[in-house]
Amino acid sequence: MKHQRYAGIFRCIAIFSVIWVTALVLVCPLSHRGLLHAEAAKTKTTGSSVDWESILEGVGKNSVQDLNTHLMLAVAYANLGMIPEATHEIRIIESSGYQEFGKEVIRENSEKVKGSPDDIISLNLLAFAYYAFGEYEESLECFESLMKLDPMNVWIHHYYAYSLAMVDRLDEAIDVLKAALEIDPSNDYTHLLLGLAYREKGWYVLSVLELARARRALSVLRSLAD
Repeated sequence: MKHQRYAGIFRCIAIFSVIWVTALVLVCPLSHRGLLHAEAAKTKTTGSSVDWESILEGVGKNSVQDLNTHLMLAVAYANLGMIPEATHEIRIIESSGYQEFGKEVIRENSEKVKGSPDDIISLNLLAFAYYAFGEYEESLECFESLMKLDPMNVWIHHYYAYSLAMVDRLDEAIDVLKAALEIDPSNDYTHLLLGLAYREKGWYVLSVLELARARRALSVLRSLAD
């Protein structure tokens, strides 16, 4: 379903399926596209080829705190797994007008990616923008490129898996999440997403086993919902 609001570009820096989390696990009031799906303690294990910490430091020194600044902060925090910080940036942006801003993000970063297809940061911004508008086929192309460019970034696996699920390719999504576990077997969020995917497939025993490994992820999500 195409979403007309642009809140998703920020909220959809999100865990695999807020629908599953809300209906099956949390029953929490946070709607839109979902919740951020990382944890600061995990940042050393993501293996991203981008130095998101340096980006945060540089952007944080910017005296001009416009929507582009908050967007970059949100994306960087998301890639580092810093849920509270990213959520804070999300809420700042959502309190402003963002429909036209979102369209401009797509336009600008589409041009950047055409000229520099290996630009991971622009690809991130473009992927989340498409994802926000429910244009999952387009987001898939971006996340697939990011998987190749940043293969050890477990969070990109999550985004890619979500987009696959949204175009009815759940089996492929499960394979992507299994690959994420090979990168970081202790990642609570991957276990959570995989458990929810198994539940969607009707594989309830496997689902319970995976969800049991995701207690810290559930705790963080509940704290954000409060």
